[in-house]
Amino acid sequence: MNPFDKLIRILGLILCLIICQINVINCKQYVPMQRAYHTATFVGDKIYFLGGFTESLNYTNDFFTLDVSKSFNQSEGLPFEDLSYLSSSVPEHNRATTSVGGQLKDTIFLFDGHMGNYTNYASEVVQSFSTSEKIWQSVTINSGVEPLRRTSMNAATDNNGKVFLFGGAKELDPIQYYNIMNTFDTINKVWNSMSTFETPRDGYTATYIPESNIIIYIGGFGGFGKYNYPYSSPNLLDISNLDIYDTINNYWREQPTQNPPQSRVFHTAVLTNDSRIIVFGGADNTTSHPVNSHYEVLDVNTYQWYHGTDDVNIVAPFRGHTATLVGDYMFIAFGIVYTKDGNFPSNKIIIYKIGNYANFQEVDSFITQSIADTDNSNSKNTNTNIKFNTVQIIAIAVGTSGIVIIAIAVFIIYKKYPKKKENILFIE
Repeated sequence: MNPFDKLIRILGLILCLIICQINVINCKQYVPMQRAYHTATFVGDKIYFLGGFTESLNYTNDFFTLDVSKSFNQSEGLPFEDLSYLSSSVPEHNRATTSVGGQLKDTIFLFDGHMGNYTNYASEVVQSFSTSEKIWQSVTINSGVEPLRRTSMNAATDNNGKVFLFGGAKELDPIQYYNIMNTFDTINKVWNSMSTFETPRDGYTATYIPESNIIIYIGGFGGFGKYNYPYSSPNLLDISNLDIYDTINNYWREQPTQNPPQSRVFHTAVLTNDSRIIVFGGADNTTSHPVNSHYEVLDVNTYQWYHGTDDVNIVAPFRGHTATLVGDYMFIAFGIVYTKDGNFPSNKIIIYKIGNYANFQEVDSFITQSIADTDNSNSKNTNTNIKFNTVQIIAIAVGTSGIVIIAIAVFIIYKKYPKKKENILFIE
């Protein structure tokens, strides 16, 4: 075999190796580590996850998304994308809360959270992430006084982009609970603060009802009494009587419910299109044990509770998780799982198909309800295949450079090789 043929074979082998390497990189999926007390925010066609703690880290600023623009099957891996390279300026934290606002309702606002340093309670109250510009930044306040940072609150946002932040706690010794209502206008960047006579609380859920402009507060820990704060004596708040806040008239009222479930703390809540609040998980007063039922459903029109079945996945988290409703599917992400060997943060996402009343089914597949997903699935798959990340671009660049160099060397040898052969024949 002459040198030219050998070089051709070597070139082909190198090309195959480069293609295989690129395919391996393409197939490598991002898998988030286990975590709890993170945030999950649904914007556009993605769920944005941020922060929380893991088994090895008390505070993180991990930032990643789950793409729900197209159908997928859990057994084939979830379509996560790591965006942590964008969140280096965000303080590491847990127990924060987020909301969607801004003029175009495409901006994530991060409020409060625990950062591991008590002196930081007066700093880093709010930051924002533009999902269109892909940038995190501190929020410049145009008016009002930025409140002290607290933890374990649940933000509720009205139809006009105003965020309501009630209560919360400071992780001091002893823990201090608050009953102040702070509001933040995400469009005009204005803070307001209102004192209330409500029981201070944290670890609750706050669900805004667009049709009636009210916020329904469910569960949580609260201090004793209603007239002095901060409080340091927590107690589970009665879930049979709900505190409701009228955002238009700045008015609180108490709403009795029918057939109430067990009181709880550190649960989640999502609002369905047919005016049901799905409450998932929750801990008892020890915070180390789950409540008896993993999920409960409140009919907002009748204030009647419906109880979930007892055969829910036993590995479902009971606190520190997030719940996101996408169409008829509820995504329960990460959180603390109760086992006989102790409580551990999870790295799983459990998907439930939402039925009537409290009839839910755990499923392995997510089927998007978007017509575009059906009509354009082939084009979307094609687009996905041609997207490259930084590592892929480097691999392709290095491989291409190598091919070019080898091709030049082959060309030079090819040009010289026939001349050498003619000289040899002439001597003979």
